[in-house]
Formats: sequence, C-alpha cells, structure tokens
Amino acid sequence: MKKVVVFSLVLLGLGAQAFAQDILYSEKIKKEDVPAAIIEAVEEDYPGFTIEEMAAIPVEYVENDVYINRDINSIDDYDTFDITLEGKGKEFTATYDKYGNLISTYEHMKNIAPPAAVRSAIAKAYPGWIIKKDVYNMSSYEDGKERQRYRMELTKDNEKMHVYTDANGKILNKTKIRKMHK
Repeated sequence: MKKVVVFSLVLLGLGAQAFAQDILYSEKIKKEDVPAAIIEAVEEDYPGFTIEEMAAIPVEYVENDVYINRDINSIDDYDTFDITLEGKGKEFTATYDKYGNLISTYEHMKNIAPPAAVRSAIAKAYPGWIIKKDVYNMSSYEDGKERQRYRMELTKDNEKMHVYTDANGKILNKTKIRKMHK
C-alpha cells in the first residue's frame, strides 16, 4: 500500500513536499548539484522556461514500481529529481531520473475556463447548478499517457458541491451537497 501512496504522490508532483517525513522527503538543491543530463533535457524539453526550484527525492523506479532509497549519503545517491519550471504564463513541476529521462509532469491552475465538453456534461448532469470555481490538474507520464482532471465547485441556491471530471466531461466523482454558510 505504501508503494501505491508514494507512487501516486510522486506522479502528481507532490514529491517535492514531505509525505510522512520518515517515508518521503525532498532536499532542495542547487543547479550545480543537478546532473548535467537533467539540465540538458530540461532545456531541450522546455525551451523558454526558467528553472525556479530543484529538489532531489529519494525514490527509485524499477519496472514501474517505486522504491524509497533510505541509503542517501550524497547527491550522487539520488535517482529522481523534481524541477519546478515557469514561463509562458505557466508554472509546473517535471520529474526526471538522473539520466535526464522525463518521468512525469504536473500542472495545477485555478479558475480557468473548462473545455466545452466539461461544461456541457456538468450542465446536463446538474441542471440549474452554476460552476463557481474550477481547478485544472494535468499529469502526463513517461509512457506518453496524459491524464487531465477538473475539479469544479457547483452552486445552486444555498447549496454547493464539488464535481470531478476528466477532459471529456466524464464525471469521475462528486461530493455530497452541502448548505453554504452565509
């Protein structure tokens, strides 16, 4: 179970934040400590973006499984690095292995207009409800699969709920309807 939790967090770009400090942590590092292969890959993959922050995370990927490396003695022992990039109006995190191979990316944006398919699905499934707030989370993975998710806060009269969809408008989950506080 821990493998699944750790794997999910890393793929969602949360590897740069501590998750139960004894299980997963990250270490902010300087550009000169990042393997040259990663810097070259970032420059090639994301021209026009600047590196805002770099962190080494103590995980290793072995045949699509994630393992925590508890034997970290130096920067050379890290196999995975989170690079926070900014540019072109975006900020996101890209996770690379020490050889410069892109493992995943994670982007989080608030209050953007969801695609027409999402808006249409919400209107059809929840007539009379209004999209009050929305959040877009996009994760793409090394095997080329891309996953896009939207979280919307819907309101109607004095009630609200959260609905989660994919980019095609398929409703993935929803919370209970709650009364809003005045």
